Amino acid sequence: MRSLGLNTGWFSNRNACYLAAGRPVITQETGFTKNYGGSTGLLSFRTLDEVADAVKQINSDYAKHSRAAREVFEAEIVLKSVLDRAGV
Repeated sequence: MRSLGLNTGWFSNRNACYLAAGRPVITQETGFTKNYGGSTGLLSFRTLDEVADAVKQINSDYAKHSRAAREVFEAEIVLKSVLDRAGV
């Protein structure tokens, strides 16, 4: 069966909790990088080689990735984005 490749942007609530706590996350690319980057703090992958590269990136500068992770779900940033999209 062929994949539809919907890229709906989903990732788990566990990932969201880790990010809010400043823990970098490596997760499968599902389209979320259109809105949330995917190269610092919250890294995406499609292949096993990309997972290995992401681990190396995080290990090379954990403090930078930790700060960036926290910023992904910083309340002021997320709320502003939601309100902007709602036209408020």
